[in-house]
This record gives sequence, C-alpha cells and structure tokens, in this order.
Amino acid sequence: NYQKVKRREVNFMGNRESFEKNMRRRVEAIRHVSDHSIFNELRGKIVDYNYDEKRVTMEYEVGDFHRNGFNIMFGGSLVGMFDITFGTLTSGLGDYDIAPTVQLSTSFLKGVPIGSTVTVKAEAVSTGKTIMNFMGKAYVGDELVGSATGIFKTPRPFKTFR
Repeated sequence: NYQKVKRREVNFMGNRESFEKNMRRRVEAIRHVSDHSIFNELRGKIVDYNYDEKRVTMEYEVGDFHRNGFNIMFGGSLVGMFDITFGTLTSGLGDYDIAPTVQLSTSFLKGVPIGSTVTVKAEAVSTGKTIMNFMGKAYVGDELVGSATGIFKTPRPFKTFR
C-alpha cells in the first residue's frame, strides 16, 4: 500500500487550478527561451502533466550536441534532462518559475544512441515550504536508461556572494 502512504506525504502548495495555470505558463515560457540556452540544446518539450499524481513527462531529442567519445549520449545531457524536468515540475507546484537545485543524483543504466528520443517522467515525492523532493525515470521507448532523485529549494530571497 506504498502508493497511498506516498500520496499522503505530498504537501502540495496549491490546487488543481493553480497547478494547471502554472504549467501552462511554463509551456509558454519554454516557447520563448533563447535559442542558445541549454534547454533548447537539449530540445525538451512537455508532453504531459497531471495534478492528481503531481507529475510531469517531458521528451528530449538526442542530437549531435549530445555525442560523447563513445558515439552515444554524454551522461551530463541526461543529468540536464532530469534537472530541467524536475525544475519544470516546480513551476506547477508553486507560484514561481524556477527553484534552485540542491542535490541531484543520477544513475546511468544504459547508453543512449544519438537520434533517440528520451522520455523523462518525474513526480513529486514531497513538497514543503523550503524543500521539494522528486524522483524520475528516463526511457528510450520502453527501455529504462536512467533514474534520478532531486532536492530543490523553494524560492526565497537569496544571499548573493560577490
């Protein structure tokens, strides 16, 4: 009965209406991202999100930009895909556009061929006033190629070190 317990732990910061409004805002913001941003280099797009399950699914096209010395996708690209997907979910969970990554742990399970489409599925494990926890899985087709967990800090005024 893990699913019921896990769902009770999620302390969502809004309601269905605000979640869907914030996700629509994020989709629109993605359309206007600079051509030279890492998001555009990763070629990510939101394909699905669900309020009740506190999850988002994104897809990324693996192109020559991602190629490593083994002629497969560079592992850092997969980390970036998880980071962007988790960050996008923060947009639905709160009334802000971005939340800083505190910790991101990624497991690489299989090499990803150039030309593939990577689907990243992420869900909120818990959300609070200052910290959010996520877990995600990456697939090429039906094949699991990676997994990750992430901790994100909810935006507050930050100290800037100069």
